[in-house]
Amino acid sequence: GGGSGGGGAPTPNAGGSSTSQGQGQGHTEAITSLLALESPAGNFVLSSSLDGSVKAWNGSNGTCMASEMHGEGVVSMALATDPKGNPLLLLGLQEGIIMCRSVLQTPTTPAFSFLFALMPRYTIGHAGPVKSIEAGPASTFYTGGHDGKLLIFQITADLGL
Repeated sequence: GGGSGGGGAPTPNAGGSSTSQGQGQGHTEAITSLLALESPAGNFVLSSSLDGSVKAWNGSNGTCMASEMHGEGVVSMALATDPKGNPLLLLGLQEGIIMCRSVLQTPTTPAFSFLFALMPRYTIGHAGPVKSIEAGPASTFYTGGHDGKLLIFQITADLGL
């Protein structure tokens, strides 16, 4: 299908039937990352923004299906997997926090549920924005921060998904 050449958030179709919060709402600050997500529920585009939100858009018609706030700007995001192979959404936040959310709904967990956060104040993280986050092999992931640090993590726990 065609699309506009504009750089703004997708515009939902007038006939969209979603009742989720955020329908038709674009981000209010700069978009920092986009991810394509293929799932049994369909194809989606995830967007993160300095306005503190992550939004899930229907990949076919641009309808906003979900919107989650994080209390501070979301600078980077990546898709990864837990040790069982379940998809995870990793988020790098403006104040150095690394957050993990579920991606898909499971019998025990709604989609985009908060799973854990690594906070520099209590555990480990970055001093300032987490500028880059990338999934690696065997449930590892890497982060790069404005502080010049490269950090490596491995998820070994059962996250209950």
